Amino acid sequence: MHLSSEVALDLIEGRLPDDQNILWNQHLGLCMDCSAEVERWRDLWVGLKRSHLMNAPERSVKMAIAIASSPPRGIGAAVRSVVAAIVFDSFLDPALAGIRGVAAASRQMVMRAEDYDIHIKIWGEPDHRQMLGQLLPRSGGNFVASANLHLLRHGERLESATVDRTGEFHFKDLPEGDLSLQVDLPHLTVIGALNLKETQ
Repeated sequence: MHLSSEVALDLIEGRLPDDQNILWNQHLGLCMDCSAEVERWRDLWVGLKRSHLMNAPERSVKMAIAIASSPPRGIGAAVRSVVAAIVFDSFLDPALAGIRGVAAASRQMVMRAEDYDIHIKIWGEPDHRQMLGQLLPRSGGNFVASANLHLLRHGERLESATVDRTGEFHFKDLPEGDLSLQVDLPHLTVIGALNLKETQ
């Protein structure tokens, strides 16, 4: 007679009736195979109950709650899509490189779509570029506090980010090539082309 996996887990978690608990504990003192099996299950159980595991960050919890509590869009309330135009690129006007207070080795861009400007800084080695940006309403006022951004290559998402409370976002690993930036706002989707072949 040997313990089944179910009995071993019930024993570890203290779910067995007293008489079965006594019976199986006596059996474990005599059967090395069952004793080893129970120890394997106990190691797994302890690993799953580790005390150092932490809750998700508060910001992530709030974002999840916001997604779950957003009312579904009704018929006819489709999100519009617009294309962002590049209105400034320091690569095309090197005399103005560094105008926003950063080293000339970085590339700075401003994209514009309807009521929004997207300020972008790209820097780093060709095999490890980063992008820091800020989504700003052109009318002034409050920062954009709710937007999801996606880095795309040939329409496929490579990486995603969200804006912080000042509308800033960060992508840590930009590959070379023809990329696009997609900005998902509650009422509008903005897509702008980025060409990183020329940022070297």
